[in-house]
Amino acid sequence: MTDDAKETQWYVGSRDSDRYWGYLRSQIEGTGLATVLPDIDVASNKVVAHFADPGIRRLKKKGLVLGYVQSGKTANYAAVMAKAADAGYRLCIVMSGMHNNLRRQTQVRLNRDLGVGNWNALTTEDRDFGEVLHGQALLQNPQARTIAVVKKNPMRLRRLRDWLQEIDPAVRAQAPILLLDDEADQATPNSLAAKQEMSKINKLIREIWAEIPTGSYVGYTATPFANIFMDPNDETEMYPSDFILDLPRSDEYFGAERIFGRQSVEDADDPEPGLDMVRMISVAEATSLRPPSSSQDRASFDPDMPSSLGDAVVWFVVATCIRRLRGQMDHSSMLVHTTSYVAPHFAMQGRIESMIFKLRRQLEDGDLSTFRKSFDDESERVPGVTQLGMPAWDDVTSVLVDVLDEIRVVVDNGRSTDRLDYGRLSDSGRPITETVIAVGGGTLSRGLTLEGLTVSYFTRTSNTYDTLLQMGRWFGYRPGYEDLPRIWMTNDLSEDFQFLATVEEEIRIEIRRLTAMGGITPSQMGVRVRAHPGRLSITDPKKMHHARLVQVSFSGQRHQTFLLHENDSSALSANIAAARGLAASCLSASLPSVQDRARRQFNDVPVGAILDFVRTYKFHPDQGLRAGHITDWIDRHARASKWNVVFLGTEKEHRVDGQVVDLGDVDLGFEANLPLVNRAPLRDPSASRANIKALLSIQDWVADQDRAEVSRRRATGENFPEIRRAMAKDVGLLIIYGVSHRSTPLRGVSRRPMNAEVPLIGVGIVFPELGEDDHGSEGDFISVQPSWTARVDEEVEELLDDDEKSNTVDAVDLMRGGS
Repeated sequence: MTDDAKETQWYVGSRDSDRYWGYLRSQIEGTGLATVLPDIDVASNKVVAHFADPGIRRLKKKGLVLGYVQSGKTANYAAVMAKAADAGYRLCIVMSGMHNNLRRQTQVRLNRDLGVGNWNALTTEDRDFGEVLHGQALLQNPQARTIAVVKKNPMRLRRLRDWLQEIDPAVRAQAPILLLDDEADQATPNSLAAKQEMSKINKLIREIWAEIPTGSYVGYTATPFANIFMDPNDETEMYPSDFILDLPRSDEYFGAERIFGRQSVEDADDPEPGLDMVRMISVAEATSLRPPSSSQDRASFDPDMPSSLGDAVVWFVVATCIRRLRGQMDHSSMLVHTTSYVAPHFAMQGRIESMIFKLRRQLEDGDLSTFRKSFDDESERVPGVTQLGMPAWDDVTSVLVDVLDEIRVVVDNGRSTDRLDYGRLSDSGRPITETVIAVGGGTLSRGLTLEGLTVSYFTRTSNTYDTLLQMGRWFGYRPGYEDLPRIWMTNDLSEDFQFLATVEEEIRIEIRRLTAMGGITPSQMGVRVRAHPGRLSITDPKKMHHARLVQVSFSGQRHQTFLLHENDSSALSANIAAARGLAASCLSASLPSVQDRARRQFNDVPVGAILDFVRTYKFHPDQGLRAGHITDWIDRHARASKWNVVFLGTEKEHRVDGQVVDLGDVDLGFEANLPLVNRAPLRDPSASRANIKALLSIQDWVADQDRAEVSRRRATGENFPEIRRAMAKDVGLLIIYGVSHRSTPLRGVSRRPMNAEVPLIGVGIVFPELGEDDHGSEGDFISVQPSWTARVDEEVEELLDDDEKSNTVDAVDLMRGGS
């Protein structure tokens, strides 16, 4: 009965008579979130609908909600709490991070949004869970609703567990309880090295959950890696066995993908190229800010202030002036995060305060050159993202003195006494608008929101996906100043964030696929996470005991070379030779073809010609694509498939600043040379490569298909991957682009001219989509394997011979249909 009850859809949405959601809705309507109220309503309905039905005693469910860093998760779970309370949940417990400032921030927010007077509050802004009223009377009253916001601290959690134990079990059974775990990947997962042991907080949360006979546990996080790698076969563990949901991302949100860009992902829209918001810190500067390992040496560590940090501070001043002139009189913040060690934060505070003092003196002397240069360099770098205009320089100068006078430099760490506080009041009792530069480490790296964050200076590295993403405090909403945020970091960190943007998108697609499968829960199928090809680990290895490597298919995927050799003359020559060899094979076979100056298409190309090209083409080692992986997969799984080849150039006239630029052409053995396309590379410090970010366009999914039929299908609303599946899903496509060695940027300063001596050859491959038993491996993904999946695995392996077993895809991938 319990399993059937878990699958019953009991919640269909709010009612006009709902008290708690009605109050919250009215609160939201009076804030800047009013425009996204319909989104909050729909998303919170989806979450509550996955909870245990509060009308069924002793029914329990566990789940996870995946948000984005700094994306407004609190607004969603406040709505979830309100709707759960209206639906019959009597007690809502929020476990909110591990630091006092985050617990307090959450308490203040929930008091305001939910109306503290509407609930029996077991905690306050200044008091965590401790000596409280006996819970028996609170839970016995079907009309009463109770709330507690508790820090994930062993002492507080023990008190909560003991308080629950003191309530009659029969009363608890008839009083549905919501256990909501904010920042669920922090401290909740077991972090002890031995599988059979439990860390203190993990053990206490399990014990608290055991005292809740009727209700739901839901974790909220933007970095779910440790949670989805918990033991899926241990029913006492907090693994989200019943549901995993992802919150939608609004158009106004600035996350890793929008800022840094990402690689192409199957079944996703083509990625944005990233915004011109990131500024580079040199390796030498980052090294100069790295504290010594000795605690004694760290106490006196006081490095000179790098010029890049000076640039960041000046832009923070200018950007804040621009915000004031746009009428934005709320908080404005800058983050400086260079180390987790405490002592160097105070030395950095002194350096920045000294710089602010010098800037004030410059203004007094009438020297505006430093500020003018920053304004000229930065003010127009991110066009088209805001409706508001850029003030004139003369207007900016009119508020410079006031903004400089407002700036405070504070240290926020475990030792500082003057912490970051956006609730400060003046002597007259009025709220103070903060213009603040916050220097810190751990306390600023998770959960805590920096209000009006405009500039970030960040050099601290991490070896894990989750820690690195959580430290990205610059993600979030920037209403009215979308064009002003800037991030200073090293090139390696920028590349890491671009990779993580790809991982984020893949996880969300994975979760949506599992949700769409209907009836399949995380207790039956794990979520896959792409492994980094280099130094990054997905999460703390101690939290990955139950995860294992799984194999992933090329089937139906599209890949492209976006990192190209630029200065390696032998690789460049080899790639032109490989393209000529492929063209010769196509021409000599007298294949059906479509030919015009910028497009040469050949159908039914022998698979041997495809394999020969892939083997001779020199992929850049940083690309991640490996010739051996591709040829192995084609050889084993797609030899019988049809393959088409398209050579693509452009006939468009390329103009820069009104002047025609001759991109040139390349001789591949056709009657006329193939005209080259423009793909200016990013300003990448690596001298060995050209990072063009994207080679293919979304239309290239169907570059070999009849254009009239493609247009007809587009008019009916089909996207390009869908059209590919409908018209030629079992046909492989190899696309060859000639990329101009004279490629030049069209706009902005984030790209540079290409610096190669000869044309570059870019490659795109759309692999045929094969049947469920025709798969191979590409890249490394990590996943847990629930016992239900393991049983299916054993059944699948019984059908395979020894050779096939060594190359089979994981059973999870078979059930996904070879995604």
